[in-house]
Amino acid sequence: MAGTKKAVRRELRVSDHALFRWLQHAHIVDVEQIRTMLTTALDRAFQAGAAMGGREFIILAEGMVFVVREDVVTTVIEEDSRHTRARALTKRADKS
Repeated sequence: MAGTKKAVRRELRVSDHALFRWLQHAHIVDVEQIRTMLTTALDRAFQAGAAMGGREFIILAEGMVFVVREDVVTTVIEEDSRHTRARALTKRADKS
């Protein structure tokens, strides 16, 4: 049979954003409760950065890097070796 095309199986993926929104709308996740918990957990470090006049800085906590821009956490990424020096400086400052 010339001219017939075999159907190519395509794979559906779900983005992180779509997954999160589904969890929110299905009432599996209470977004505002999580936002409050995160804000509370990061507030001390945020206040320290803000007191130094920082408008853009990172907060290293719980193996994560929280990027703060203009008083808003804009993204969160896993901490990797790029932040090892910052973590060492933090630990040294805690001992003083």
